[in-house]
Amino acid sequence: MKKYALSACISGACLLCTCLSGQNNSVFDQAAKATELSIPASPAFIMLNDNVPSRIQRFASLHDFKVDWSMTNGQQGYTLSPGIALEAQPVWLLMFDRASASRYHKASPLARALSTFSVSVGTQSSNDKNWLAWGTKMNLYRHKDPLNDPDFLNALEAATQGAKDSLLLRIKDLEKEQIRLDRKNSEYDKSYNMLEDSILKVQFEINEVERKQSQRIAEVRDAYVQEHWNMPYLDVAFGRLMTYAQVSNPITQIISDPVTGIDTTISLDQSSLKLNAEGYAVWLSGGIGLGKNVLLSGMVQYGKRPSQLTADIAENMSGGFNLRYGTRRYNFFLEGFLDHSKIQLASFNGAELERRTYVLTLGGDWRISRNVMLTFGIRQTRDFINSTYFIQPLMNVNCLMR
Repeated sequence: MKKYALSACISGACLLCTCLSGQNNSVFDQAAKATELSIPASPAFIMLNDNVPSRIQRFASLHDFKVDWSMTNGQQGYTLSPGIALEAQPVWLLMFDRASASRYHKASPLARALSTFSVSVGTQSSNDKNWLAWGTKMNLYRHKDPLNDPDFLNALEAATQGAKDSLLLRIKDLEKEQIRLDRKNSEYDKSYNMLEDSILKVQFEINEVERKQSQRIAEVRDAYVQEHWNMPYLDVAFGRLMTYAQVSNPITQIISDPVTGIDTTISLDQSSLKLNAEGYAVWLSGGIGLGKNVLLSGMVQYGKRPSQLTADIAENMSGGFNLRYGTRRYNFFLEGFLDHSKIQLASFNGAELERRTYVLTLGGDWRISRNVMLTFGIRQTRDFINSTYFIQPLMNVNCLMR
């Protein structure tokens, strides 16, 4: 009976392997979707007092949820104040995340463009306030789309092919030979064990084929990302900035005693969340590759937000550039910005204060793994009109939930 039970287990395992052999398309789809060229910070983090080393983000079409963690508060100074943000692409998750790569390839250009639409929300504490921001971003143009690039898809499909199917057929033939054995034969046990050993050897060969297949897939994917990490792109984004606080609302209630008829007044405190809109921004960013190792990008932004000098709302117009040199794994950048602000001073009968700030950041990106990126930088901020000068260390960790 033990032999028959063992035979049943082996047959079940082989049946499972046969089912898994039909998942080549699944392996292909997973590999094709995991082709993020970068893992940039979310638009919500850009709204949170620009607490990102690089305000000009590289292109990325995120195919999973993403978590951002900031170790600094974005204000002038050296305060360590961690913040967190979440980002996802809802259209992608609803239409293409569980579907095969061919569905995306057959989709309309509008559907593929909408799949890049991302939504993010983040929070940060600084200047004795709790800040909350949300943002959206959408890609308008990208030179290459991995899931719609025939050359990449063909190379990936070739990498998923191998001798696995023939090995599975070999296991089936060996199982049939086991079934055909005559149990009355004195050599039955010896023959059965020899066939079982052959099945195990073939299964080891299948494991080796799968290992080499995974290695080929990774090589194809990494080569594609390396070649196109600095491809031309154009993004548009919008964000809102708010503050929030826990406030207590007193509640007074009169209760009558049913026996004595005496009224008693009870006072309770109920906590609630109070949100205050503090500003908004809309921006356009894009970039172009120069050779294989250089990316030149830029951004223009308009919005309103609290001034860092006063509590009044300032009208801001910003423009900047970013020059990166490196590879998909790591690169260094030099980023310059000009921020022009007009502040209406409520305490001085609406008098206007003008501020022109020059920002220079030296930093870099380090893609620690396929799903984690570390971004760091040192920012210098100089206001020549008001004679102020600051230096800020900044660092973010961005992680795909895969």
